[in-house]
Amino acid sequence: MHNEPLDQPAQHDPSPAAIEYLDQRIIRALETAPGSLIPADFAARVASRLPARRPVSLTPTHYGRNVMLVSLVVTLLALLALGLRATGHASFVLLESLLCVQFIALAMWFSVWRHSLR
Repeated sequence: MHNEPLDQPAQHDPSPAAIEYLDQRIIRALETAPGSLIPADFAARVASRLPARRPVSLTPTHYGRNVMLVSLVVTLLALLALGLRATGHASFVLLESLLCVQFIALAMWFSVWRHSLR
């Protein structure tokens, strides 16, 4: 059965004992866990490839702080520009209110963010 080609039918009818034996061999092969072969020095080789210490960032960046300051200035300038027009139109009042809320939120965020760095 092991050396028989797959495309030709078997010459004889297998007996129930042969089928049972084949089933037992298949079950035993499926239930057997594969063995893992890990070398004894595997952990030492992996650890030797790691850097001795974590690389340190050379210069800290302050992109977030700079963008926050620029947005505060732009919002303040927009508020001043809208305040000088003062037409009383509903769309300008709404825009001015939204910019005022945004300015207050940015100012609070900046002050809390700066306070947490101390």
